[in-house]
Amino acid sequence: MSWAALLLALFVPVLLIYCRNEIRVRRLRLIADFVLSYPTTRDKRSATSSAGLEPASNPSLELVTAKYLADLGDPDYKLSRSNSMELVEEIERRIRSSRIFGNLGDYRLLAASAGFAVLCYFGFLNLFSVVTNGFEILTASGGRVCSIAAGATTCCPEGSVNSQLQIVGSLAFAGAFIAASRQFVRSLAVFDLSAYTFLWQTVEIFASVIIVIFLYEAFEDPSKAIEAIVAGGDAAARQCDEVPWIWMALAPLLGLLPQSATKFLLLKMQSLVAWVKTDDDRFNAVTRLTPLDVIDGIDYSTRFRLEECGIYDVQNLATYNPIMLHVESPYGIYQTIDWVGQAQLCNILGLDKFLLLKQMNIRTVFDLERSLDFWSIDERRWRPFEGPDEFDKIYAGVLFAATNAMRKIGEVSGIQPLVSRQPKADLPPVIEAVGIDAYCIWACEVITADPATTKRCIEHLMGWIADDLHVRRLRRIWQEMSDDLGERSKRMDTSFVLRPPAPEPAQ
Repeated sequence: MSWAALLLALFVPVLLIYCRNEIRVRRLRLIADFVLSYPTTRDKRSATSSAGLEPASNPSLELVTAKYLADLGDPDYKLSRSNSMELVEEIERRIRSSRIFGNLGDYRLLAASAGFAVLCYFGFLNLFSVVTNGFEILTASGGRVCSIAAGATTCCPEGSVNSQLQIVGSLAFAGAFIAASRQFVRSLAVFDLSAYTFLWQTVEIFASVIIVIFLYEAFEDPSKAIEAIVAGGDAAARQCDEVPWIWMALAPLLGLLPQSATKFLLLKMQSLVAWVKTDDDRFNAVTRLTPLDVIDGIDYSTRFRLEECGIYDVQNLATYNPIMLHVESPYGIYQTIDWVGQAQLCNILGLDKFLLLKQMNIRTVFDLERSLDFWSIDERRWRPFEGPDEFDKIYAGVLFAATNAMRKIGEVSGIQPLVSRQPKADLPPVIEAVGIDAYCIWACEVITADPATTKRCIEHLMGWIADDLHVRRLRRIWQEMSDDLGERSKRMDTSFVLRPPAPEPAQ
């Protein structure tokens, strides 16, 4: 029995559960600070309440709060019934009643990690044994194969093959354990450490070790097998005194490969078999993922930090909850809202038009919305007025412009959109198939032909662009935080406010 292997196998689950509780406490305090700073995101204005506020429901905030309070405290407590101050008090009460280790959910996770701990114990036990022996092959009696004189027989000494499998399996376990540790850290980053996580990684480690051992038995030395095929001779006899160097590198590398990598390999191998149904990859060039680097404020290191939260491309960021991103990352709430607003515009319009509009002072989806459909208050007359119609035509030219991606789709698919033209008033319309550029020009002409309907058409377009659920969620957060900032935050004061002089102090 190895005490080092046992302690390490038990220490990892306990450490993960401890870190989970510590992360929970820190993020609950962040949620409480956010509610105190922006109470309108939790309450709504009331004319009947003496405090001027009454409880309201904000799904974005409630989802984040419930995520961290799900396995703590009173299960009958309803978050939607409390106002901002009551919610903050409830969060503090749950924090004080919780423990760093020893909550009911902790024991459930500890029980779920039993299989992982057992697998790690035997894995580390064999790994420590292999490292202690210097990765040398041993016989059943414990002697080194390299010290045994070569006999006439071609059979390996008893126990040498098992020793080889132990070395290969231990190296595969080391790689799989590193991959599992990385997955555990990602789960902690988004507070997703659960019984499923432990079970998933237990199965992944076990499967990786078994598959690597089977591959080693099937291809004991791939380099010599290839040489024999090229030379046209028989396969070389099994090497009994050492593990081939290629497997010393391949075993931990194959253990590091996640299940998705195996699925990707099998998916690509489908093209080698004619009767297997394969994917339509004709449009791969125009359906690539948009990287996060195109968003202002996201550099290479920030991109990797966002990937820990499960955000790998612009579409993931566009649909992410900005409050949750603020709580689960080191970035401020204004920064996350700005990133999500940019990502939503890029996701809706495409990268080409997004970058072009950014040069025209349109950075987020709300910038585009305000430029096309904007109502304001004339403070001199105290009545609403619309924005200028000229901007509708300016930005319509970008929204209806043809891109290289559209041209590529037309080229690959051979599609030709149909347009309807009226050559003369007394003749029926003529319908014809045209190219992508001609179709976009025709669409823009139809929209802007009548100045009386141009604004209505463009605003109708903006209406369905900005009606996605994640856009509506961001708009609500934006507006409620704007309410907390107050009316004076909308623009700089442009006039002096006359105040009566202060009374002179009594003599």
